[in-house]
Amino acid sequence: MDEGYKTLGFKHFRGVLPVDEISRFADLAYRLITPYRGEILRQDGKPDFNEFFPSTTLLKNSVSNGHVRLPADLKPVHDTLRALITSAPIYESLRQLDDEEHYTIHQTLIFISSQATQPHLDSWSMDTVPHGFAHTLWIPLEDMDYLAGVPGVIPWPVGKLLTEAELGLATADFSFRARHDRHYEALTKKLLAEGAEMYTSFMRRGDFLAWASTTPHFSFPSNPFPRRRLSLQILIRPTRYEWGTFVDQPGPPEPAERMSDRFDFIVR
Repeated sequence: MDEGYKTLGFKHFRGVLPVDEISRFADLAYRLITPYRGEILRQDGKPDFNEFFPSTTLLKNSVSNGHVRLPADLKPVHDTLRALITSAPIYESLRQLDDEEHYTIHQTLIFISSQATQPHLDSWSMDTVPHGFAHTLWIPLEDMDYLAGVPGVIPWPVGKLLTEAELGLATADFSFRARHDRHYEALTKKLLAEGAEMYTSFMRRGDFLAWASTTPHFSFPSNPFPRRRLSLQILIRPTRYEWGTFVDQPGPPEPAERMSDRFDFIVR
């Protein structure tokens, strides 16, 4: 594993993705998804219609797993997304992180507008067994500025899990959602109390930021909020690791589709 990534829990890749392909995908996503009137799978795992922030044309509910399925009218988005996330630059960048041979993509999210997220761990959604060896890739689809609402990451060693017990949280008699929300709140308080350092960047098209599933991260608020901020997020793990979550180790069986000698897709 890359020593810097192992120590810090994140790595900034600069200029590794073809700018023309990023720009093409950004144009397709914005031009075709924004006016679409049918249902699309969303981040909560349910199909729904576009929901916009009040008095704007800025999409509030992000599009999930467009690489697996999208309505026929959005096929250009589906095809371009598949090609991008399985491209040689993505694969070679992943191998720089952990030198693995094969990867399984669990989720993609297309964001049209800025998000507001407090510090959290992606481990709650998807992780490996043991914890910490899955990756999140955050890819800007347009150049970011200081008002865009860029992500921030807290340096955190790969595989170091900040448990509920370490945060003084009981787990009995709480639902998964309640445990999830309580962990977010306690993590935020801990990082603020310690004056935690953070990393961010005004990323350009062609860049992306990778962080581990146990790395705390958040989104800076945009100004104004909301505002257009086209980006793509990928949750991915080395295939040789079983998948799990913060709570479930391992997770339940999930069907996978072999795409190539480099990538599988989880098919939900």
